[in-house]
Amino acid sequence: MPARRTVASVKILCELGVRLGSGLSSLLTGSSILPAQLDDPHLEIDPDQELQVIHNLVRLHGKVPGLGLMAGSEYHLTTYGIWGYALITSPTFRQAVELGLRYLDLTFAFSKVELMQANGIASIVLSVDHLPPAVRTFVAERDSSAIQVLQRELFGLSLPLHGMEFAFPLTGELAQYEIMFGCTPQFCAELNRASFDEQWLSLPLPKANETSSKFCEVQLETLLSRRRQRGGVSAWLRNKLLADISSSPSLEQIATDHFMTERTLRRRLTGEGTSFRDLLAEVRQTMAEELLSSTGLSVSEVSARLGYSSPSAFIHAFQKWHGCSPRQFLDTGSKQVKGN
Repeated sequence: MPARRTVASVKILCELGVRLGSGLSSLLTGSSILPAQLDDPHLEIDPDQELQVIHNLVRLHGKVPGLGLMAGSEYHLTTYGIWGYALITSPTFRQAVELGLRYLDLTFAFSKVELMQANGIASIVLSVDHLPPAVRTFVAERDSSAIQVLQRELFGLSLPLHGMEFAFPLTGELAQYEIMFGCTPQFCAELNRASFDEQWLSLPLPKANETSSKFCEVQLETLLSRRRQRGGVSAWLRNKLLADISSSPSLEQIATDHFMTERTLRRRLTGEGTSFRDLLAEVRQTMAEELLSSTGLSVSEVSARLGYSSPSAFIHAFQKWHGCSPRQFLDTGSKQVKGN
């Protein structure tokens, strides 16, 4: 099962889209990610949610020259957290590459990445054939340029490439690619591939620390295991409800929209120790507190936003959660603020 990932990459993609003239709502459409969640460093999402944002970005700005290169240039070693630090402290470039590939699921890459060696030449090969055709070029550009940025930051300079190949036609200005990769790429090639002298793999890294590297690898293993466990239907459904709570979608409607039966979806939720009713109540409670506390909306307006049939139904549910009415909840919060 693919590991979940932080929302950091989606934030990068959205910031790029906003700079190009799109609104956040258009960029996040269908992802079940709320604009306010982009600043949560602890939020973890499913890869499909980020892929939806990529679809949106490409749909809105796919004609922008070198769109993938622009995105990839924003991914730095610090973007990846402990994975990036593990690369920095690796003894050699080879060990950094091998460790990076071993824990590739902890990055934001959608490409399948492989290190190949033959006749004194090493190659980083990126495959995107498993992805929808509409996003393959963007992903290949983004992931290859992100790798180039990482390599520069590991050494403080760009290692010379023997060649850069892309399995698609030129989509931007040739100079953009030459600046990024330090050479003139070949387009419409057989593979997406960056090739360099094999000897560079033996180079020691400037900040190598074997003790720190081993510690990082233990942390990476733990993190990967945890993120894989956190995936599942309940997390996905919670995000769907957060994004579409006002329409109060039924379990049957959600199941039909995603080509499964209601019985199958219900069974999977039971297997994860929860139910649609519990998830809906959890999401409504969280959203109710946020909307009442920070938006200035009336009780009736919050009730409508959360998909309740009437304000009285919302008030009744709120009293079950907090033991008080929404108005009393607001009054208590106001007094606490004044008291501080």
